[in-house]
Amino acid sequence: MNTIKSKYIIGLMAVAAFTTACSEKIPTVNQENCTKANIQQIEDSKVREDFSDQCFDFRIEQGKEKASSLLEQGKDKTEELYDDSADAMEDAYDSTTDAMEDGAEAVGDAWDESVDAVENSADEVADEIDDSTK
Repeated sequence: MNTIKSKYIIGLMAVAAFTTACSEKIPTVNQENCTKANIQQIEDSKVREDFSDQCFDFRIEQGKEKASSLLEQGKDKTEELYDDSADAMEDAYDSTTDAMEDGAEAVGDAWDESVDAVENSADEVADEIDDSTK
């Protein structure tokens, strides 16, 4: 009985070794190997199908990584643009405030000059009245 089991086991091992040695090995999954032309060169349909599935998964992962990278770049660019616009708004506010202060100062100067002119005119009129009444 032991010899039958031994022969049976040896026979199975020989069949397994033969089928393994005859079948194609799945190539390494990478950008170069996952081209349509390279996939079509695989003769064993089962190996070709398995490799094609692995290449599909590989491409999906590459797409996810690229999308994630683009999203991160977009976030960085958005933050940069936000900071730039905040700086521009602050500069515009400062410029407007400075212009308003300058305008207020100019209005104040104009007011002072007009008051001085009215006082000078009043003084001149008073002098003329004094001169004519003497």
